[in-house]
Amino acid sequence: MSETLSPLEQFALTLFDIGAVQLGKFKLHSGKRSRIYLDLRVLVSHPQALRQAVAAYRTVLDGLSFDLLAATPLAGLPLGTALCLDLDKPLIYPRKTAKSYGTGKHIEGVYQVGQTAVVVDDLITSGDSILQAIVALKASGLQVNEAVVLIDREQGGIETMQEQGYKLHAAMSISRLLSILEEHQRISSKERDKILKSL
Repeated sequence: MSETLSPLEQFALTLFDIGAVQLGKFKLHSGKRSRIYLDLRVLVSHPQALRQAVAAYRTVLDGLSFDLLAATPLAGLPLGTALCLDLDKPLIYPRKTAKSYGTGKHIEGVYQVGQTAVVVDDLITSGDSILQAIVALKASGLQVNEAVVLIDREQGGIETMQEQGYKLHAAMSISRLLSILEEHQRISSKERDKILKSL
């Protein structure tokens, strides 16, 4: 290909090529059915793709002001770790359940009450997992106003977050991802239409 791709286009193609974008019939965590499954957990097995993911996050994060990165358990954690190293910003993360031993902590990592955290997750569908993380962070005295994901599945998550008073930023929407994949012959226009209809 002679044309130069933008980093985001390159990242969309990489996601497809490493198997992070799967077509078929799937049941999502939210219980909804979908014709596309985005498995961004595979990024950790592809260092180059993970670097592209970090660059995609930075298109959003570089414009925000915050003291700490807060990764959602579990999907957000490897991504948060990569960002922590790249941005040189401290990372914390809420536990799925508080420790029943040792310190009994709800949040892992070092932070001060009153600091601002930006929540990092891989993608957003309904927004539930991000909102759960925000509740835990705020209960520990942190300020949270914003969250950042790589992909918005465009299934109401952003609106749900807004209704709760939070701003969600996505490096890419699922429709943008699909149009890049179609443009570069990874999927047919028929497949793209089918997926969009199923959202």
